[in-house]
Amino acid sequence: MKRILSNYLKDRALFMTFYLMSFICVIGFFYLSDPIRNEILYPVYIGFFFLVVFLLVDGTNYYQFNKRVQLLLMDEYAELQPKSKEQAQMKQLLDRRNRQTNAEHSQLVEQHKEGMAFLSHWIHHLKTPVSVMELILDRQLENEEDMKRLKQENKMLHTRIEQGLTMIRMERFENDFEIRAVHLITSLREVINERKSDFIYNSVYPLIECEQEELLVLTDKKWNNIMLDQVISNAIKYSSGQGKKMIVRVEREHQRVIVSITDHGIGIPPYDMERIFDPFFTGENGREFRHSSGIGLYLCKKIAEKLDHALSVHSELNKGTTVSITYLTKS
Repeated sequence: MKRILSNYLKDRALFMTFYLMSFICVIGFFYLSDPIRNEILYPVYIGFFFLVVFLLVDGTNYYQFNKRVQLLLMDEYAELQPKSKEQAQMKQLLDRRNRQTNAEHSQLVEQHKEGMAFLSHWIHHLKTPVSVMELILDRQLENEEDMKRLKQENKMLHTRIEQGLTMIRMERFENDFEIRAVHLITSLREVINERKSDFIYNSVYPLIECEQEELLVLTDKKWNNIMLDQVISNAIKYSSGQGKKMIVRVEREHQRVIVSITDHGIGIPPYDMERIFDPFFTGENGREFRHSSGIGLYLCKKIAEKLDHALSVHSELNKGTTVSITYLTKS
């Protein structure tokens, strides 16, 4: 209480000083104007009376509000009840800051949970290729087929590690990207060439359809290639062994460029479509394909949002899937 009272007197010291100076000036003026009448004490009492009443009322409101503030500072529960405009504005500021802090805390908690869940699933998926590789090595690579399988498992292990590193980098995405004009067709060819052995091994044949060869889009080349690679990887995986084409169609519509990557694989069941962007969701197809991790489309969606690209998926069961990415083009 003493601390609050001391703070109150310090806060009102300037007001009381000017009040007393004004009061003395008024009394002095009337005294000098009519020195014969010396009724000074009466107005002095009245002036001090109103000053004391004001200080009592104002001090009570000040004490009640600041007492609750002190309790909050000591991490005790208290509900602020402002008695003035100044206190009301302070309460609004505290409430807004509290909401911001809670939102930031909730976001950090969710990021931590997501990160831990991702690491758990990621480590689990890393174990499978390692185990298969070990079994193949135990057989001493008796034939060429074993060597191909070993390379595929090693490639899958590499993919899982890249997914993990991409997920980690996503937390600092804003510091690791630069939007510039990128040759889209060149990027597509680079990604496809990187997957050349996968196309051959899985008997899938890529085809790029584009009327205009030189197309510049506004994006970050590295992150865009990661997104395209994830989509193409899925197209290969879910149409493996069928000897069909994966068609990459590039179309320009005014100031936008749409890339549609279509496979003719197993497709996605309609009841799984609404969850395909959820992390670690593999759905019905995940039960048939052991390499499904549920990370690819999740990462694609996150990257697309960060780069301000529109991403959509259309699929028909047993007919295939089309993933479309919309870019802004450089005029």
